[in-house]
Parts: sequence; C-alpha cells; structure tokens
Amino acid sequence: MSKLVWFALRVNALWRGPHHIEILPVALLVVGNVYVGGVGKTPLVMAIIDHFKNQGLQLGVISKAYATQGPNPSQTPRLLSPQDQASEVGDEPLLIFQRTGVPVCVGLNRHLAAKHLLQLHPEVQLIISDDGLQNNSLAPEMTLCVFDNRGLGNGWTLPAGPLREVWPRIAGLHPSQSAPYQWVMNTGDQPQISGFACQRSLAKEAHNAIGLRVKLDQLQTHPTEKLIALAGVGQPDLFFMMLKDLGLELDQCVALSDHAKLQEYQDVLKKLQITRHPNTKILCTEKDAVKLWTICPQAYAVALRISLPKEFLDELDQALSRVMQKKRAFSNATNTDMINR
Repeated sequence: MSKLVWFALRVNALWRGPHHIEILPVALLVVGNVYVGGVGKTPLVMAIIDHFKNQGLQLGVISKAYATQGPNPSQTPRLLSPQDQASEVGDEPLLIFQRTGVPVCVGLNRHLAAKHLLQLHPEVQLIISDDGLQNNSLAPEMTLCVFDNRGLGNGWTLPAGPLREVWPRIAGLHPSQSAPYQWVMNTGDQPQISGFACQRSLAKEAHNAIGLRVKLDQLQTHPTEKLIALAGVGQPDLFFMMLKDLGLELDQCVALSDHAKLQEYQDVLKKLQITRHPNTKILCTEKDAVKLWTICPQAYAVALRISLPKEFLDELDQALSRVMQKKRAFSNATNTDMINR
C-alpha cells in the first residue's frame, strides 16, 4: 500500500513540475507533523527557542501564516513587526514573535521567507520552520516530527485518514526526509510513536493585555464570579481539561475553530454578553490572546509550558554544532556572501 501511495504522490509531484531547492547558508530545523491538525508544534518551537536563546544563539523563525485575510497576504515574504495583526500575519507566527522576541518571517514560499529573514537579520545562526515537513522548497539539516496521543489515527493518508503522508515516511518523497538529523517528539501523556516525549503543563498564573497577573488558584475569589474558558486551537478540550485538573471550576467552555478569525471571538463575546456581566472572567490560550486582546484586553491568557527531555536537548545541541561547523566552511560571519543573489 505504501508503494502505491508513494507512486501516486510522485506522479503528482512530477505533474506539478520540478522544485528548485536551494541550501540555506545557516542551519535549518523544521518542526512539523504528519497527523493533520494541532499536535503542539508551536509550543515546542518556543521551547526550543528558549533553550537556544539561553545559550546566546541568534535565532529566526519562518512560517506560512495560516488563516490570514486579504488578497494574497503571504505571497511576498514579510518580517513581523510589533504593529502587525494576526489577521495579516497569522496567529501562531505573531504569538512566537511576541513571546520570544526573535525575528519571524512569513510567506507562502518558506525558502524565500528564510532568505528575506537573513537579508534583514544576517546575524541569525539558526532558522526554525514552524511546520513544513512536507514543504518541497526546504532542505533542512534537522527535523522534528511531532505526535500527540492520537498517534497515527487509522493509519491512512488524507482524505481517508488524518495523515499528511504515510508513516514511516518514504525516502525521496520530500527533501526533509533526507535530513541528516531527525527526531520524533510525543507531546501527549500516552506516547504512541517511538521517540522522545516532552512534559506539558499550564503556567500557574494568567495575564491579560492590561498588565494584570493573577495566580490561577486566586481567580475564583467570590461565589458570584463566573469563569469561562475559551479556546480556538486544534484540541480545545485538552486546554479545558488541563484547567480543570488544576482545580478550576469552569462555568462554561467555549470551543472555537482552530485559527479562529476575529469575527468568531466577537460573536462569542456578544453571545455571552460579557459587558453586562462584569464579574465574568475569561481564560484563553496564548494563541487566542493575540486576537482576543484586540477586542477584550481583560481576558486572561494561560501559557502552555513545554519541558523538553535532556537527552533530546543534548542530541539537538550536538547535531547543531556539527551542522554549524559545516556551514562555516562556505559562509562568512554575517552570511551576506550567500544571500544577496
């Protein structure tokens, strides 16, 4: 069956025409998935960024900017700025930019986005691609494939199943499958795929756009107060369950579509009549907050924390060191000899 799938995909790739793959002058790590939908890639990306920032490494991120609006918003690579809106650049890229402070560039062509990022930030030593395992314009040296408790589902590829490609991956189907260093990371508490497993937990405090911070166990200080949880992520029920596991008594849980547009949040707030109930507090994910705060700055965001296993970080550090040594053989300190072409 896998050979038939491989043959069909290869014929489709040939029909669409050859892909021009250009090696970047800096190390490239792609964090992606084969199970469609939210498996926890973006929190993992931010955890890896924090790890390397603590080592003094200069980082950059590229993304495709899903669920943006307007005429071809991502055709031209765009470096994010503090003034950008999620509707223009995507909620996950904006979250990464706001949370980590590293330069983030979005674009339909990830390779062009990477080159644009390097042109504006030649000091970058490592680029991380949030998603992109199946992207044919990238040739990463390192890949991290992320799974959650759903594993491979029914094992079938789209549209018969939930997989973007067959597993185990078929060599030669995508450039990322030729990466010298490849890992698997399970984000769930019941790993289904052989590889590493990380620990997920919610932060013990929440914060809003006004600057207020409050410990989660102090949110419900009065019996008349209502607590509503809202989530527009891949698995909203997981967020609700984690809040309840911390002892919060939620009066209502509202699940929105993944990458929900601003109008969906507006409709929910109108339905809940938040302005008429000042004692109502809203809890949301950080991904929701980058949109929700534009219309409801008093909503509290709860961060998802990822703890990466030391064994994985050691392997990642060693792999990056080897890759960077090879990159130095043909690139100067600022990479300008490789990107102005």
